[in-house]
Amino acid sequence: MNEDLVIIPAFLIFWGFVVWVIFTTVRRYKSTKLQADIQNKLLDKFGSSQDLLSYVQGEAGKQFLNSLTLQQRAPYGRILSAVQASVLLAFFGGALLFLRGRVSGGEEGFLVFGTLFVTLGVGFACSAAVSYFLSKSFGLLKEGNAHQ
Repeated sequence: MNEDLVIIPAFLIFWGFVVWVIFTTVRRYKSTKLQADIQNKLLDKFGSSQDLLSYVQGEAGKQFLNSLTLQQRAPYGRILSAVQASVLLAFFGGALLFLRGRVSGGEEGFLVFGTLFVTLGVGFACSAAVSYFLSKSFGLLKEGNAHQ
């Protein structure tokens, strides 16, 4: 297989992934910052604890509290998404490596892309493990929140 046929798409995919990660990170940061600013402004509006208590007991207050607990559950969703991506990529890469010896003329392509997908799967698994242990050490994962 010609090296240019593998290098050019791999280069484009890599930089596309880098740009996607940067944009999604910036978008997530801005939306989280906006939400935190809105919540802080809302809490600053209350003059006394009685006003805050009456607000929290209403329907809007319950939605406000649910939005706060949703942020606490976010690590679970991200960790599970990384585990799912890991399993899918690893199995897809394994299937490509399996097909390497079964399809004539495409041995190098199946080897390159199979190895790439298996490596990405292992990377996502490592990412999920690191996220789990860091979230647990930061106190973001609590036993009481696990099944909410």
